[in-house]
Amino acid sequence: MRLISNNPVADKSPSLLSRLGRGLRPLWQRGRRRQHLYRLHIRCEDRADMEQVLAAVSHTLQPAGLRPMQPGRGEGRVLVLSLYCTPPQRRYLVQFIHQVGTVHPVRWELRPRAGDDATTSH
Repeated sequence: MRLISNNPVADKSPSLLSRLGRGLRPLWQRGRRRQHLYRLHIRCEDRADMEQVLAAVSHTLQPAGLRPMQPGRGEGRVLVLSLYCTPPQRRYLVQFIHQVGTVHPVRWELRPRAGDDATTSH
C-alpha cells in the first residue's frame, strides 16, 4: 500500500539534513573548508634577521593553527614561506605580515601558480 499526500507542499519540503544545517551533517556530506594558498617572500639582511622572522612565525602563526612550509630560500636573502589559510585564520596572517613588514620588505601572493605572473602582491 502506498500513501499519497494531497498536501502540495509535502513534496517540496526540505530534507531533514538540510533543515539541520551544514554543521550537523556527516563529514562526508560537508563541503571542504575553503583554504587559500599564500606564499610570502620576506627579505632578510642576514642569518640573525632570518631567525627573528622564524621566531615571529612560531609566536604568531603556529598558535593560530597555521603551519607554514618552507619550500626553500628564494634568491639570496629572501625567506619564502607557503601556507594554507582558512578565512578565520587570515587575520593572524595579516597580523604577521604587518608585524614583520615594519622591519622587512614583505611580498605575498595568493594562490601562486607555477609560471604565472598574475599574482596579488603587496
